[in-house]
Amino acid sequence: MLPALYPFGTAQRWLEVAPAFFDETGVAQAQQLLEKGVIPVQLGPEIAIYLGVSPKLVSHMVIRPSRYYNTFEITKKNGSRRLITAPRVFLKTVQRYVLDCILSQVQPHDAAVGFRRGRNCGDGARRHVGRPYVWNIDLADFFPTITKQLVVGVFRDIGYPDAAALFLGGLCCLERRLPQGAPTSPALANLVAIPIDIELTAIAESAGMLYTRYADDMTFSSTTLISADFRARVTNAVESFGFSLRATKTRLMGPATRREVTGLTINQQVSIPRHRRRQLRAYFHHISRSPEQYAEQRQQALGYARWLYDYHREEGSNALRIVANIPIPPTNQF
Repeated sequence: MLPALYPFGTAQRWLEVAPAFFDETGVAQAQQLLEKGVIPVQLGPEIAIYLGVSPKLVSHMVIRPSRYYNTFEITKKNGSRRLITAPRVFLKTVQRYVLDCILSQVQPHDAAVGFRRGRNCGDGARRHVGRPYVWNIDLADFFPTITKQLVVGVFRDIGYPDAAALFLGGLCCLERRLPQGAPTSPALANLVAIPIDIELTAIAESAGMLYTRYADDMTFSSTTLISADFRARVTNAVESFGFSLRATKTRLMGPATRREVTGLTINQQVSIPRHRRRQLRAYFHHISRSPEQYAEQRQQALGYARWLYDYHREEGSNALRIVANIPIPPTNQF
């Protein structure tokens, strides 16, 4: 993670060197952007100079973005396949810079609890604890639905001039859509979704309900039955912003059922569902018997152990001790 105002460190230092990059108007725009805590960009290619790489290379990433991505599929929990378009190392480095020094400095709506530093899925789940009625809905094709036009609009709203906003949008999009796999995509999705989060929060509050969103996973909770009329209002609002609901992932839960939010049980407190904990206990038991066989899965096992520790300290501590016995795989030598 880069410092927020890399490479010059402070707003004052940036303003001292700004005349080397910008004209008089650009220096004034730079000051406004620095006051917001983001790096100044007037045209776009100057990002390459900040990073010490070729402006021609970074410009080519905008002109021919498909050359800088790898495409592959992963299997989801339900057995279906998801297409991932991951940036190659040079583009990913530039996107990480945009994330660290621009996007992470802009706050999304408070209802957005995913892909924010210092927050996790448990933070959103805690807001719904003890509420007897829960409605989970899922947005279909969340990232691909977000167009380059919307992404460029995010950079314009931050305060970037048109040329810079178009260039930054080009760095973050593929085939005029938000790619699933770029480090900038989750943060941009949160910022694009601010208007819908505002609208759905208002609808929920008008009915005495709570609303949170973790990426494409939306949750409403209530102390009373969630009516069909309310659900229709939410569906209409979602569709008015150009999104659609995935009917197969809609769940309406009541007081007599186990209520879950982002994979966590919220009936009385936030916890991992019992069946999932049983699976994890079996998983770590197998690791404890032959830890050397799990060297290539060490990071995955560590992630599961930390997740377990977040909600069940004793079980998580035991899992972390088991993971500590897994040998660290050798680093590739080039």
